[in-house]
Amino acid sequence: MDVPGIALITGAASGIGKATAFSFARDGASGLALLDLNKEALDAVKFGIEDQERERGIMNPCRIEVYPLNIGDESQVNEAVQSIASTFGRIDYVANAAGVAMKHEGGAAFVETSDWDRILNINLSGSLFLLRAAAKIMLKQEPILSSRDSRPLQRGSIILFSSIQGVAGIPLSTAYAATKHAVIGLVRSSSEDYAKDGLRINAICPGYTETPLTTKSPQILQAMKERVATAVPMERMGRPEEIADGVIYLAGGRSSFVTGTALLVDGGYTQR
Repeated sequence: MDVPGIALITGAASGIGKATAFSFARDGASGLALLDLNKEALDAVKFGIEDQERERGIMNPCRIEVYPLNIGDESQVNEAVQSIASTFGRIDYVANAAGVAMKHEGGAAFVETSDWDRILNINLSGSLFLLRAAAKIMLKQEPILSSRDSRPLQRGSIILFSSIQGVAGIPLSTAYAATKHAVIGLVRSSSEDYAKDGLRINAICPGYTETPLTTKSPQILQAMKERVATAVPMERMGRPEEIADGVIYLAGGRSSFVTGTALLVDGGYTQR
């Protein structure tokens, strides 16, 4: 998939973020910076990737560093991104898989302000904090060349996570849907700012996917199962690895002429 550079992945301790980390390593990234709240879980992902590379007999395994942080804390994000750039020398790909979801009993009229603020802080403000810090690094670095045909690729590629709820409404999901719509707006605006400079910015929009975020709440899981049965043409949930493949595509050289887009990976949900 042509991702020979350094990848920064948030939400990397579980779910789609974890799958994305394994996919970057599998497809040839030279370095991984894994970010999440849970240090122990991050270490487990790091060791798992290293074990996988040993089993595959990789001669030059990718370097992996872990960074515990809260994506909604601006100072933590800035410090982590600067540390990553210093450690690895550059940052080529960013995948912001960190996020939080919640259902609001009674709908929009009953959303608690504290819940609203928390979801906006993590899903939207966190996306801006990471994009802003990474873009400042990327815009100063030399473009990375493709490992396939030496096409001029980019100074960097940033993938923010939206959702099918970035393009469609789903009941009882006021704050989450608002943030995911806003992420697409952030991507479309910022991609215009830097397209000419070789910095590509895109969104990925997962459909119903089996992850800890979506399955740990019985209420959310039940709602997902009901929707999948009636509204997803493939009649199943996605796997984290299937979403990760979309991230890798948007990150690397196979998408060198793609920016400002929202890639829907949803089993056909939004085409209905």
